Amino acid sequence: MNQRMNDRYRQSYHIMPPKGWMNDPNGLCFFKGYYHAFFQYHPYSSEWGPMHWGHVRSMDLIHWEECPVALTPGDDEDKDGCFSGSAVVKDND
Repeated sequence: MNQRMNDRYRQSYHIMPPKGWMNDPNGLCFFKGYYHAFFQYHPYSSEWGPMHWGHVRSMDLIHWEECPVALTPGDDEDKDGCFSGSAVVKDND
């Protein structure tokens, strides 16, 4: 299990998952008072692995709240991971 190192090295204003590996922020949008950002994410180690989509949100683009993983590979079609994409807000629902 990948454990977080000393908190003094964590980013203060940038998106950073609680553990694991991240890359490629994408799917940036504003929805119901929050800015949302998604990113490629491997939550099980600090090395590249089957991509998941991490998700964070913020009301001010400074303080970020971790949200549940948005996409997790699970089918034969995505056995190597869920790669880059985008997000849209449709009809403000």
